[in-house]
Order: sequence, then structure tokens, then C-alpha cells
Amino acid sequence: MKQSLKLILIALVGLFLLSACTRSASKPPAYDPTFGDDTPLFGSVDDQIRYATSTAAAIIAKYNLPTEIIHNPQGTPIVVTSTPVPTATPTATPTVTPIVPVVPASWEIQKGETLECLARRFDVSLEDLKAANPGLDAWNLKIGQKIDIPQNSKWPGERSTGLWPRPDIWTVGPDETVYLVACAYGDVWPEEIIQLNNIQDPNDLSGYTELQIP
Repeated sequence: MKQSLKLILIALVGLFLLSACTRSASKPPAYDPTFGDDTPLFGSVDDQIRYATSTAAAIIAKYNLPTEIIHNPQGTPIVVTSTPVPTATPTATPTVTPIVPVVPASWEIQKGETLECLARRFDVSLEDLKAANPGLDAWNLKIGQKIDIPQNSKWPGERSTGLWPRPDIWTVGPDETVYLVACAYGDVWPEEIIQLNNIQDPNDLSGYTELQIP
């Protein structure tokens, strides 16, 4: 349908232009600006071009066709052709799979973590955590050191009380890790921050200036 209309429009404009060239050698009749669909060709070449263009535009508007104006070297619009409009492809909204917290039986200390931080994260009592690791120096934890996590314990009260509120945006400082950032919020798991920010190495945040906190 659209291809046929395009051919009709081109033929229509061609006939108008041919007639205009033939009539330009003789004295044109007086120009009457009030013409309609049944008005014969008249006036100057530019008048007839305007009439042809407006007629083509009216047909395209009637059938709701996309349009493109083509100009001749003098800048006068001479034809209107249909141009396909590409269909926009909808962008899929990325989804984040919720992290299901599972309290591990043991944990390996990471850079920036403290015993209180781990007690809050795993929702266990700090005293029970200390009791599960006799002889552990809470003030001298070493990276890579393994500790046992009690399974039948509970942090007293709200784990995030007194810490940073969430959700939040964290400004990354020098030598910080995901584990240190998670400790600032108490009940945030490092895996949540890693997934939300698409972090490849939780111990190297040198390529980040800010982190989204769930």
C-alpha cells in the first residue's frame, strides 16, 4: 500500500513539473492563491511546485506515512517521499536476584572486618561468638584467620542500630574493601554489595568512586 502511494506521489509531482516547464514559455494566467483539490495547474513554476508539494503532503498525512522533504539545488521542495521508521527495541530492565543469607559454620577473616561486625552480619551474639572461639584476640584479628560461627544465637536488638542507614551511596576511600563497607551497615552482606555493583574483586575497589548499598 505504502509503496503504491509512493509511486503515485512521484508520478503526480512529475506531471506537475512537466506541465510547469511546458507552460513557462507562455505568459501564465493570473495567480489565485485560493485553490483546492479540483483547481487546474496555473501560475508560475514555483506556484505549481508548491501546489504539487502540498497535495503530496496531504495524501501522506491522510495515510499517516512517515515523510521526508527532498529539495532541488535551488532549495525549493519538489517532492515528498515516504521513509521507513525503524521500530525501537525495548530495553530489558536488569534484575537483581535477592541474596538469601545463610549463616556459615565458619568464616575466614577479610580485610576491614571486626568481630562485632561479623556478629551483626551473621545475627549472633558477640559474647556467643567469642565463646565459640576461645583464645581469640578480638583486637588482633588477622586476614585469613578462620573462626567458628555459632548456629543457635541471636544478636540482641536491631543489627543496624547506631550504624549507617540504608539504602545508601558509599564513597569509596583508599584501600577499602567490600567487606569493610559491609561492616559499616551491620546487616548488609558483602555478596549483596558485590552483586548490586557488579564487582569482580571484592578486595580491589580501585575502579570505583561510589557503591550502591541495598
